[in-house]
Amino acid sequence: MSCVPYLAQTVTDPTHVGQSPRHAGKGFELVREVNEAGLIVLVAVLIKPTGRGVYMVKSTYPIGSGKLENRLRKGHMIATE
Repeated sequence: MSCVPYLAQTVTDPTHVGQSPRHAGKGFELVREVNEAGLIVLVAVLIKPTGRGVYMVKSTYPIGSGKLENRLRKGHMIATE
């Protein structure tokens, strides 16, 4: 299933936020659990804006519930709700 239909909702209303220790100081991650689609969407955002002041989405992809639980357990991500 594609993440594209859920990108805007993930950015504007994430269920979880965090930062990978491998990317400390470079960016952050927004996650949205889309229950009706059975999907967990991750959007990685770069902190450094372009010359025009635009923040870039580095990548977006679905993740499994195990990956989300692992990030929560390690403290790399927190729930927003």
